[in-house]
Amino acid sequence: MPQADVTQRDIVLAAMRERPGDPWPRGQGHVVLGAPGSPRSQKAYHEPGGSFSPSPGSFGVSIWMRGGRTGDQLSLADVRQQYVWRRAGAVPALETATPHFDARWSLEADGVWQLELVPRDAATPLGLLIRSVGPAGGPVERLDWDGRQLVVNRRWVLAFAPAPARVQLGDEQARGWLTAECPMLSCESAAGWGYARVELAAVPFRMTIRDTAPQYAGSLPCAGVKSALALDLPDAAFVASLDAQAANLLMGFVGRQTCPGEPTNYPLAWERDGAYSVVAMARCGQAEAAKALAAYFAENDFFGGFGAEGDAPGSAINALVSVAAITGDADFRSWIWPHVRRKVDLIAEMLAARQPVRKTWVGPLIPSLRGRDDLGVICRPARDGLIVGAMDHHFPALYTTAMSYRGLRQAARLAATLGREADLKQAPEMAEGLRHAYRRSFADPELANERTFMSALWPTWIVEPGFEPLRAGLRARWEKVHGAGRYPQRPLWTYFTVAEAHQWLFLGQPDITWKTLDYFRANQSSPGLYTWWEGQGEENTFNLWPQIRGWVAPPHVTPHYWTAAEMLLLQIDMLAYVDEAAAEPVLVVGGGVPPGWVGRPMRVRGLPTSLGLVDWSSEGRTLRVTLRGRKCAVRPGPAFGPEVKVEVVQGS
Repeated sequence: MPQADVTQRDIVLAAMRERPGDPWPRGQGHVVLGAPGSPRSQKAYHEPGGSFSPSPGSFGVSIWMRGGRTGDQLSLADVRQQYVWRRAGAVPALETATPHFDARWSLEADGVWQLELVPRDAATPLGLLIRSVGPAGGPVERLDWDGRQLVVNRRWVLAFAPAPARVQLGDEQARGWLTAECPMLSCESAAGWGYARVELAAVPFRMTIRDTAPQYAGSLPCAGVKSALALDLPDAAFVASLDAQAANLLMGFVGRQTCPGEPTNYPLAWERDGAYSVVAMARCGQAEAAKALAAYFAENDFFGGFGAEGDAPGSAINALVSVAAITGDADFRSWIWPHVRRKVDLIAEMLAARQPVRKTWVGPLIPSLRGRDDLGVICRPARDGLIVGAMDHHFPALYTTAMSYRGLRQAARLAATLGREADLKQAPEMAEGLRHAYRRSFADPELANERTFMSALWPTWIVEPGFEPLRAGLRARWEKVHGAGRYPQRPLWTYFTVAEAHQWLFLGQPDITWKTLDYFRANQSSPGLYTWWEGQGEENTFNLWPQIRGWVAPPHVTPHYWTAAEMLLLQIDMLAYVDEAAAEPVLVVGGGVPPGWVGRPMRVRGLPTSLGLVDWSSEGRTLRVTLRGRKCAVRPGPAFGPEVKVEVVQGS
């Protein structure tokens, strides 16, 4: 291989072959830590076992049990992780507990990270390895130690309290580097394999990492880095998952843009994935973040790694109007109106298409797609009243029709709220035509597509729960794929799987929803942090990870933010959602509550819906609901049973 073509990944993989007995990064279950809206260069990466990199391409810190192992080499069964919110508005700390140590990483200020380390096993002396490899490491070419501080690559300043017993510097390419005596104050490594072995004199121990490069404050407004809902439920893991989804999304956002997944694999905004993230922010009470993120979806019609796609106009309208309805912001409603109107025209153009329609897009393409001449075709000619729109390099007509229907219905609602029905009088008629065409064509085998079954009720409501072809299709899929409720193989597209569980919630069968939820709880990418995966290997890569000394054999993309948004929206809807099947909406309270919760105290406060804020509580056989917004019928979830007494209070 020519030297110019050798990547940092190649260098690490070669070293791993040459030194198989050395400790190496886990390369599994990393998560992104950082302030909401901070640039990618200020996102830290963490892997189970306490290993940490403060920035992509920086260096790695691993917790070293001085017999030779690091936290990366502990079994995942021996590693427990959780987010801890120490103070209002702060990024959560990440706590790791193992049989040998407890570790906590926290962001103290922009560019300042802190590790707190406490031993659990007095027989295992602890230390730290500062190396080039890590969750997102990079070449370490220079190290300087003055007896108090360690400076890495003349940029990163590491301070310790109490002072270490010893700090040994050297080059990993030297044999026996884990035990070699190296009483140096400075070390240079042209190949980037410099290391520092930090031997702790006393514990508990604290290390602070300070980045001396200029720092940029995240521009995304948010009320804390978690959900704003107040929840008191019998299942602590349900609440932890809900808060973790909100935190994982917020910490991954760059500027005022969403990302489909962690931003080193996906350094771009993508309409389809991001639309769910925007709505998720509004539903979890992060109204200001939702409105700030929504601006990009209003001002741009087509963006994402696959170019222009046919589901974008309907998807974006749904996100924009959902945020407007949930936040109740009149100025925001007025601001989005011309953008919604323009996107309705795009849907009308696709519905009237007699030949393929091409559009331009903004933002980057997946590098492997550059040069293709079929990108930008948002639809083929309409067929039997359906929009044959592009999505994921093919034309799933039922899916793109459903998303377009949702956009038209939401646009009509916005027009009614603004008193602009006359300006959008074609939207309800087009929507009804799409709905009839969809129902007529649902069972057509030529149109069979898994995307149909993740969008028919949630989020589009293009059919009602009693639509038997949907029920039969979902039932057949469940029995074929899942057997007796098990997942025989890991789903590749986890966001589809979670969205399909959402359909079962709206069908009034939360028992199936819970089977999916339980599977995902038991199969987290980073245990305790409720992150999940997409695909196999580096899906849609921008080739940034090969230039980093970490994540050298990617099993998948993780965290995936479409999945996080889908899971967050599902869990919130399990607590309360608006049934839009009939002409008048119905508030369903506790639709996803399992039988085991009923009869135990439950309290939910400040849950945003399109009808207003919802508070509810349940104790014994009484369900008390306060709706601060539009008056509507209220229906309890199926687990409460017919004997439940429902008390509804209309708040202000």
